[in-house]
Amino acid sequence: MKVETKNAVKTGSFSLDSETEKDRIYSKIAWRVMPILLISYIVGYLDRVGISFAKFQMMPDLLGGNIAMAESVYGLGAGVFFIGYIIAGVPSNILLSRYGARRIIAFLMVVWGTISMLTMFITTPLQFYIARFLLGIAEAGFYPGVILYLTYWFPSSRRAKMTALFVCGIPVSNIIGGPLCGWIIENFDGLFNLSGWKWLFFVSGPRAVIVALIIFLFLDNTYSKAKWLSPREKSLIDDDMQKAKVSSDNQKAPVKEWTTQEMLKSWNFSKMCLICFCTVMGQGGLAFWVPTIIKDTGVNSVFEIGVMTMFPYMLAVVAMLWAARSSDKHRERRWHMIVPFLIAAVALVCIGLFHENKLVVMITLSIAVAASLVPSPLFWSLPNAIFTGGCAAAGIALINSFANIGGFISPYIIGYFKEITGTNLAAMSVLAVMMICGAILTYSVSPKLVNK
Repeated sequence: MKVETKNAVKTGSFSLDSETEKDRIYSKIAWRVMPILLISYIVGYLDRVGISFAKFQMMPDLLGGNIAMAESVYGLGAGVFFIGYIIAGVPSNILLSRYGARRIIAFLMVVWGTISMLTMFITTPLQFYIARFLLGIAEAGFYPGVILYLTYWFPSSRRAKMTALFVCGIPVSNIIGGPLCGWIIENFDGLFNLSGWKWLFFVSGPRAVIVALIIFLFLDNTYSKAKWLSPREKSLIDDDMQKAKVSSDNQKAPVKEWTTQEMLKSWNFSKMCLICFCTVMGQGGLAFWVPTIIKDTGVNSVFEIGVMTMFPYMLAVVAMLWAARSSDKHRERRWHMIVPFLIAAVALVCIGLFHENKLVVMITLSIAVAASLVPSPLFWSLPNAIFTGGCAAAGIALINSFANIGGFISPYIIGYFKEITGTNLAAMSVLAVMMICGAILTYSVSPKLVNK
């Protein structure tokens, strides 16, 4: 009898060990959901930034050997992606919230894999711009959709770590994709009379379709629909979700339910857009130019450049996960973003000042990449903490769409200034200023609103 009573205490409804049990449940969810999302993001990001390696062969082919305008043509093409991304962001996210993540994300992956594969047939800069624009439209709903999707599975107190794990797809895709892209371009070049960069885009289609099938078969829309969670596990998650809807100041006072109109008029919403814009300016500018920055130090082998791109992103994975874990543990968001913003600003300037010194460039590039990526997953805990209610899906998509104007501007800025000055200093300085602005704007957000 004593043994039975003891077991009953341990397994009874909402026992004293419920927090430990919740840790186990969220770990179970993470192991089920996050690998699928992470692999999806890695595949999508490889399709997006593959041109940073294809550039070395593709630009001479598209420009007929006249590469005088190569840097600005490439920069504009890299940026045009975000125009399509901005246009389709809100509609895609609304569709995802209405029809569920499984169908929409799987469909988007099939579309963007097809577009990326067809890029192998482009022959002019105009076709390059069109392909990038269409790819932006296809990928627009994925990132903000997943940010929204995570709110259906994890309460705000646990979400920063999960978001960081998802956004780790950016550095992980570069860790994997750098050497892979370099190897494909060098070793497949000339096979069946096709350039290496064409093969790079060809393999992207089947890869995306396979992952889309995995999503459709194994990704549930919400925890309430997951057959692999027990009724008790779902009730514990329900309990956490209800607690997350209560204000930290008065547990009996519900958090304000925002309408879309109220949200758009809010100064805090404008701040969120601007902070995210600064974040995207830094990480977007670097994402498409890391291989070129390394090549400018004297490295000529595309495969060697790919291997060297691993190091900045390996540091980024460690930094992102550490910062997210620390942010969740201390329930502090602002300073975990402000400090990386400022570190990135200093490192970016150093890249420009010492652009020919391979050792200094690799050290400062690694720091800049890691520091510029850290604020990205932490940022989404800010608007998710402030804005609740029916406006959440549209709000996330609107913020993401506005911010990605920076994704259009930053690659073009780097290409333009590099073409007219011959160095990266001016462009890196512009990005550094944006990082400082991001730090100032983040500091201006009230900690009472976001440190939950």
